[in-house]
Amino acid sequence: MKIVSLAPWSGDNRGSSVALGMFDGVHIGHRRIILAAKNKSTELGIPTSVLLFSKSPHGAAELLPLSDRLCELEKLGVNFAYVYDFDEIRSKTPLEFVRDELCEKVNAKAAFAGYNYRFGAKAIGDSNMLIELCKEYGIECGVSERVEALGDAVSSTRIRKLLESGDVESANQLLDFPYYLRAEVLHGKELGRKLGLPTINQSFGEARVSMARGIYYTKTTIDGKTYFSVSNIGTRPTVENTEKVNLETHILDFGGDAYGKIAKVEFFGRGRGEKHFDSVDELRAEIELDCARARDYFNK
Repeated sequence: MKIVSLAPWSGDNRGSSVALGMFDGVHIGHRRIILAAKNKSTELGIPTSVLLFSKSPHGAAELLPLSDRLCELEKLGVNFAYVYDFDEIRSKTPLEFVRDELCEKVNAKAAFAGYNYRFGAKAIGDSNMLIELCKEYGIECGVSERVEALGDAVSSTRIRKLLESGDVESANQLLDFPYYLRAEVLHGKELGRKLGLPTINQSFGEARVSMARGIYYTKTTIDGKTYFSVSNIGTRPTVENTEKVNLETHILDFGGDAYGKIAKVEFFGRGRGEKHFDSVDELRAEIELDCARARDYFNK
């Protein structure tokens, strides 16, 4: 287990109010759990903590990497994160998990989870068992009810499907923030610069969810300043057509050098699917239209 301090805590060490979950997207369902833990922290005068895994125990594609999940949790006022590798506790029974982890290691005075929370070896523990075991060890326990939005339950699986289909606007409503990639700007082949439309290149990484290919209307933040931008997810079929999926972003009204810097690209809407053009001139003309459409999108 690794303990990560997210926000300053000047009080004494009388335990904490703990939110339990994967929190892989920190979506509005997750936020309901964290808010319950935060409210109890305020009531008891103790810090708010989360207990989460470094990556999905089921091998699901990442919505956000751990570093970004921790940033989102910090924004919500979480003081500490207890980060586990799944193998550390995969063999523990539900009782052992509550006794060893919540009581002895985390010193939980209150614990909060979602209605579908599972824990213990082979996931045999559910939210009802969590309530009973916490009661035995003097831990107050709360379970958040199912959260619905856009006609169905909010879940990370649903958000993945929305991103895979290109529906970022719906995904953003379930997340309660624009979906984003925060990553280093890499050196590319400068194909965009040759077209007169320079781009920054970034990699999603192999563990990340695969978004639908095509053009997106985005905002890009570099060095603390945010710009309108147009981003392409794809293999550049007109000029290169590689097998590797890249994120290329043309930042409107930006003339600086971004190589080696960390850029945050936020996705707001999808313009069109990926296309193959018969000539570079046709590609340039379409990208210029994409830029005009992006300006209209944000102006509206």
